[in-house]
Formats: sequence, structure tokens, C-alpha cells
Amino acid sequence: MAFCAKMLGSGYEKVSIKTLAVALLEVMEDLFELFESEAIKVILYHGNRPKFADIIERALKQYAIILQRRRAAYRAKGYVKYTWEVPADRFYKEDTNRVCPKIENHALMPYIQENRVSSPEQKFTAFLEENKEYIDWWYKNGDSGKQHYAISYTNVDGNKALFYVDFVIRMKNGQVFLFDTKSEDSDKNAPCKHNALIDYIHNEENADKHLKGGVIIQTKNGENWKYCPMKIENTTDISSWDSFHPDEYKA
Repeated sequence: MAFCAKMLGSGYEKVSIKTLAVALLEVMEDLFELFESEAIKVILYHGNRPKFADIIERALKQYAIILQRRRAAYRAKGYVKYTWEVPADRFYKEDTNRVCPKIENHALMPYIQENRVSSPEQKFTAFLEENKEYIDWWYKNGDSGKQHYAISYTNVDGNKALFYVDFVIRMKNGQVFLFDTKSEDSDKNAPCKHNALIDYIHNEENADKHLKGGVIIQTKNGENWKYCPMKIENTTDISSWDSFHPDEYKA
């Protein structure tokens, strides 16, 4: 087991150590009819050990390629387009979430909030409730899973990924906003996510959905929430961005 652990290094989970050990013993049994104790002696014999190490290293290299292909195929499944709707119900982990009885306008009631919710999300939630007379409903999106609103984007490293907008908001006049709450310059991928969302909003397939949105940031004085209807290069200077005023979208 120590030999197998050394061969795998820190790049694999502990369960892989046993997997490799079992595989070696099965090979020794199938090819040479050597069973456990005898097989271990042969594998760890000082003259044989380097040869087994070489075989294992080559096998791990091949496995890494296979694993990379599997992960790419799995990620590709996530980019399949689908029609999103607010889920009829949603399940939460009791130990990491709590009920917020003061929230009255969330699409699913009661409103369940993560215990470790970010400060921008918490402040924006309060802002939405303060303006609920202009809002039909709002929905706090999840962070993973097909039941949540996901947008495909390419990150700063050039890799394709998904991000889940924080809030879906339907105003009284039917306007729908997709907002991702941030602090100024807090996420290096924020411009990539915002620009992908702008492309998504302006896609002709979404022309009849009345969509607006993007990355939204609270001003330093706390008086306004600002978003940009166009593509951006950074989230450092938001002075020219539009302010989100819910009362402009009343029925």
C-alpha cells in the first residue's frame, strides 16, 4: 500500500491507493497465477520494483488522457441549451441554509438563504424587498444543476465554463432582469461573465423574453445599484453604468 501511495502521489484521492493495489494483485493472479502474498513479494522485490514503477507511470499517463477526455465530454453536456423556468420546488441542505421569514416576494416560499451568503447578495436581497411593490417576483438562483439559470462563457484562462446568475427578477411591467451581484474588481472573470450574459440577452432567440441585466454592483455610498447594458472591460470604474431603479418598471 505504501508503494502504491508513493506511485500515485498527491494527485489522487486515498481510495485510489486501494484501487491500484487491487489491480496489481489481479494482474499478477491472471497472468502468473501468483496470489496475494507471493504477488506482493514479486512486485516489491528490489529487481522488479523499478519495472513495475515504470509500468504504473505509463498507465497513469494514459489514464490522465482518458480522464481529461471524460471531463471534457461531461462539461460539454452542460452547454446543451434548455428552457429555464422557476422550479416548482427546491431542496436545501439543512445544515448550510436557514429560513428567512422576513422575505415575502421570493418566487418560492418560504425563502431559504445560505448561512454563508455573500455581502453583496445579502444587501441586494434587502434592496429587492424594499422595492417589492414594483416587483412581480424575484428568484435567488442556485450555483449548480440544470434546475438553475446557467450561462455559458469563456473565462480569462480561455476555458469554457458555466456561471449561474445570482438573481432572476420579473418586474410588474413584465421586464425580466438577470443580475450577478459583485463588488468592484472582486472577480477576475466578472467581465467575461457579464459580456457572455450581454450576448445571451441580445441573442435573437431571446428577443421576445424582455431580458436585461449583467453584473450589478452597489455604489460605494450605498445609494444605487449599477449595471452596464453594454460589454465591459473591468468592474473597477462603474461611474458610467446605468442605475437599477425598480420604480421605473411598475405596471
